[in-house]
Amino acid sequence: MESITSQAIDWHIRLYHGDDALWEAFTVWLAEDDRHVAAYEAVENADHEIDPLLPDVVFREAANDSGEQEPSIRGSKRRWVLAGGALAASAALALLLIPRFAPDRYEIATRAGETRIVTLDAGTRIILNGATRMTFDRKDARFAALAGGEALFHVRHDAANPFRLDVGDTSIEDAGTIFNVVRDAGKVRVAVAEGKVVYNPGKDGIPLDAGQGLEDAGDGEPVRVAPTPVEAVGSWQNRQLIYRGEALSQVAQDLSRALDVRITVSPVIAARPFHGTIAIDGSGAGQLDRLKRALGVELEAVSGNWNMKPVDSGDQ
Repeated sequence: MESITSQAIDWHIRLYHGDDALWEAFTVWLAEDDRHVAAYEAVENADHEIDPLLPDVVFREAANDSGEQEPSIRGSKRRWVLAGGALAASAALALLLIPRFAPDRYEIATRAGETRIVTLDAGTRIILNGATRMTFDRKDARFAALAGGEALFHVRHDAANPFRLDVGDTSIEDAGTIFNVVRDAGKVRVAVAEGKVVYNPGKDGIPLDAGQGLEDAGDGEPVRVAPTPVEAVGSWQNRQLIYRGEALSQVAQDLSRALDVRITVSPVIAARPFHGTIAIDGSGAGQLDRLKRALGVELEAVSGNWNMKPVDSGDQ
C-alpha cells in the first residue's frame, strides 16, 4: 500500500494544475485521517525550506539544430517538477523542484437543485445549497466568502484563529458554531443552531446565540434580530423547509434553490406570511401539486418557470 508520505507528495505535485474538483478531493483526503494533515504539512515545509536554495533553475529543450538561441526559463519566480530518468526514481528530489501553487483562492458553485459539501479541515465543513457560489482559500482553512445563495456551516472552534465568512461588504466571525447564511438579492440572513457568531465584528458587531436569527436588508435600514427555531436552521439539507411566518417571497427564493426550477411570486401576495413545513422530494407534477395546497396559491407556468399567484380574486 502506498505510504501516507508518498500520497502527500503526490497530492502536492498534482495540485499545481488542480481544478476545483481535485481540490475538493484533496480536502476529503485531508479530513480522512489526522496523519494526512501532518504528512502534507511536512511535505510543504520541506518545499518551503528548499526554496531559497533554488534562485536560478534553467531548463533547456533538446538540441536545437536551427542555431537559434532558445529562451531559458528561470526558476526565481516558478519552480518546475522534473520527471523522467534518475530524477523520477526519487520522490524526495522531486520535492526540490515542485511548482508554486495556482492562485490561492478558488470558487465552487452549485446549480439549482444541487448540493455540495466542502471540507476545510478535520472539524470544519460547509454544505452549499443549490444556486450558490462561494470562494475558498487553499492556504487558509479559516476563511470563506459567500457571493450568493445559501450555505450551512459546521465550524471547529479556535479562539486564537476564528473562522471568518465574508458576505458582501460585511463579515461573520464564529465562536464554535453551526450556522446558516443566505445572501439573496442584496439581503443577508443569518441563523444560528449551535454556539455563537458575531455579525460584522468590531465596535458595531452584533452577537447571535443559538436560536437567534438576523436579517440585513442592505438598504441602510437597521439590522433586524429575532428568535429563530433551531430545528429550522439548515433544515434544507434534510430536504425540509420550515417556516414560522416568513413571507412567500422568501419561500419562493428558497424553493428556487432547492428545486431545479425558478419560482417567482405575484407582488400582490409576496408579503403574505407562511407557517408550516414543506417537504422537498422532487420537482415534478406531484411536488408542484403539494406546494399549491400547502401554500394556498396557484402555480402558473411562465417561460419554463413557475409563478405563484392568488387562488382567486379574494386574495387580491
